[in-house]
Amino acid sequence: MRLRAELVPAALAAGLSTVVSLLVLRPWRAGLDVPYSYLGDANLNHMFVKDVLEHGWYWRNSELGAPAGQQLFDYPVLNGDPLNVLLVKLFGLFTSDAAAVMNLLFLITFPLVAVSACLVLRALGLSRPAAVVFSSLYALLPYHFVRGETHLWLSAYYAVPLGAYLVLAILGDRPLIARRPRPGGGRVRSYASGLTLTTLALCLVISWASGSFYYSAFTVVLVVVAALLRSLVRRSAAPLLQAGAVVSAIVAFSVLALAPSLAYWARHGTNGQVAHRQPRESELYGLKPAQLVLPMGQHRVGLLARKRQSYDRWSDPTEATTNAALGAVAAAGLLWLLAVCLLHLAGPGSRLIGPLHVSAGLASLVALILAWTGGPATLIGFVEPQIRAWNRLSIFIGFFALLAVGLLVDRLRSRRVLWGAALVAVLVLGSLDQTSPAFAVQRSAADEWRSDDAFVRGIEQHLPAGAMVYELPYVGFPETPSPGGMYAYDSVRGYLHSHDLRWSFGAMRGRPPDDRFAPLAAAPVSELLPIVSAVGFRGVWVDRLGYADHGVQVESELARLAGPAELVSGNERFAFYDLLGYKAS
Repeated sequence: MRLRAELVPAALAAGLSTVVSLLVLRPWRAGLDVPYSYLGDANLNHMFVKDVLEHGWYWRNSELGAPAGQQLFDYPVLNGDPLNVLLVKLFGLFTSDAAAVMNLLFLITFPLVAVSACLVLRALGLSRPAAVVFSSLYALLPYHFVRGETHLWLSAYYAVPLGAYLVLAILGDRPLIARRPRPGGGRVRSYASGLTLTTLALCLVISWASGSFYYSAFTVVLVVVAALLRSLVRRSAAPLLQAGAVVSAIVAFSVLALAPSLAYWARHGTNGQVAHRQPRESELYGLKPAQLVLPMGQHRVGLLARKRQSYDRWSDPTEATTNAALGAVAAAGLLWLLAVCLLHLAGPGSRLIGPLHVSAGLASLVALILAWTGGPATLIGFVEPQIRAWNRLSIFIGFFALLAVGLLVDRLRSRRVLWGAALVAVLVLGSLDQTSPAFAVQRSAADEWRSDDAFVRGIEQHLPAGAMVYELPYVGFPETPSPGGMYAYDSVRGYLHSHDLRWSFGAMRGRPPDDRFAPLAAAPVSELLPIVSAVGFRGVWVDRLGYADHGVQVESELARLAGPAELVSGNERFAFYDLLGYKAS
């Protein structure tokens, strides 16, 4: 495939997916400088983006985890996404606003996914019009919108089509490694062919835009299973050799990205308190086939939305209940691929079923079996529980399914009018089915954001630059349940709005200084305040939502010892107490 000739359809897919995503999201409702999501893990991702913009990278942050500062070597969420971090740096050349950069990164994931999918679909043989249509639908899957900025790095799933291509290449006996026609300079250098370098480039992107290592891990598992099956059928070691080269490259690039954390652990030991997964989580975050084929819970047709919501109530709420729906087009493609597997078993070699259909069907079946709740994923969890959210394999299944529908539609190419009508119908109906008004940016988040921004601005005007603020209630970092009515990572809100203050939240659990402050979490204010003041904190931030009594008892003690609240947020959720008078006394 000549890459230059494919730039036009790739550009069309990028433009189409961008336009539709903007019409669905309607980001102008809040403004570019307001995060589209201001809750939970979206705040964590916002923190990462701000870290990169203001501190060069994400390893250390002197403005969090005061007084010692934050380190993220124990929590290498971004180690698998250096390419996405580089995109953050790129946008940072034009604006220093972390919210704007996070929003731009999320918006650009739509054309990036569409371009990647379009190039892969063309490489697999789809016509240019079909590649444009189905790559656009792939970029517009419900998975993309529902993940959003809450799972920002998973939303950037442009590496998935590349991983899917490697799996299909192994199953279809497509070469991935080749020697140059005129080798020279030794046996090893002779393998530095264009095909080999292309495969290495694919492995690099998969490893460095991996959705916190999920997409690279899934690619490795699917490639290994595909190679084992193909090797048994062919009675040849060739598929295993190709798969070994691919897996080795992905693992090597992943280890390279993880090297700073590995070096830190070698020096300081590992931290068992952080990101320690349990085998049962693989069961909790598994996947059920019904979650894929049923309409999404936010469907624009009320009856279909209610049917899905009724189904979801049967099980414990997990990300699989809301993030796995494929939409009607891809669901039809998945059912067809499963039928292909059965037909191929019943009558192998049938001319009605193309070899690529068989490969896509087998890949989908393997992915579905692996992710199935109570299936192999649960057993794998007893060996290696770190990869726990196997429902995220749905995005691989979605690619295989859309490929299958694209191949079926392309069979109509000889009937130009019918073919064109089918493509238009699939695009329009698929886009409407996969999107929802519920995906639009909410104005309420903007109101809350601006209220918090005004409050932090007031604190900054009151305190000198570099002053430290102690946050109550105490919340450990990362992945610690929040008290009261707080959501995860609400404690990072002050940092997200500040320019020159230092915050107590964000010190790594199990490392100093958090291991010294954590035992004080339940201490009364009368015991806590002398220590906080002696360490050098200038003020106390109280999130009233973190207390059953809305902070009445804590604030009465603070007022008695340090004087009345200096500032209260416009929505009366937060209060700030200055410790200057207390320190003087």
